[in-house]
Amino acid sequence: MTLVTTSRRSTTESRGVAKDLAFALGARYVARGKRGMRELIEDDSSFFIISQDERGLMLRWYHNSSPELQRKIVSYECKTREGVLTRGVVTSDRDIYQQLNRMYPVLMQESDTSLLIADGPQRRQSILKLGKAE
Repeated sequence: MTLVTTSRRSTTESRGVAKDLAFALGARYVARGKRGMRELIEDDSSFFIISQDERGLMLRWYHNSSPELQRKIVSYECKTREGVLTRGVVTSDRDIYQQLNRMYPVLMQESDTSLLIADGPQRRQSILKLGKAE
C-alpha cells in the first residue's frame, strides 16, 4: 500500500493536501513526526511527501527508494466537492499522468494550466496548480 505523509514541520495546508491525496489514491496517510526518509522507505516502496519550505509547497513521489516525480505547488484551493466522488486523481500534467498511471487511478483532463485534483473525505476537494520544481 502507498503511503502519503508531510515534511517533519508540516502546516495545515500540507496536512490537508496529504490527507486528500491519500484518500483519493486509496493510500495511507501517516503523520511524519520525527520519522526519517530511511524509515519511510522501510515502511513502503512507494510514497508521497507534501512538504512546505520557504519557497512554498512541494509534491514529491518516491518509488523503489528513488525520487520519481517532483512538482512545486504554485497554488492550493480547498473547496466543497460538487457532484460524484472521483476515485484517484485528475491531472492535466502529462508527466504526472504517465508516471502515476502505472500504479494508481489517474484521469487526464485537458487544461492550459498544470493541475492535480484530489477528492478528499467529507465532500472536500483539493485543487493544486502545479509548476516545475527548481
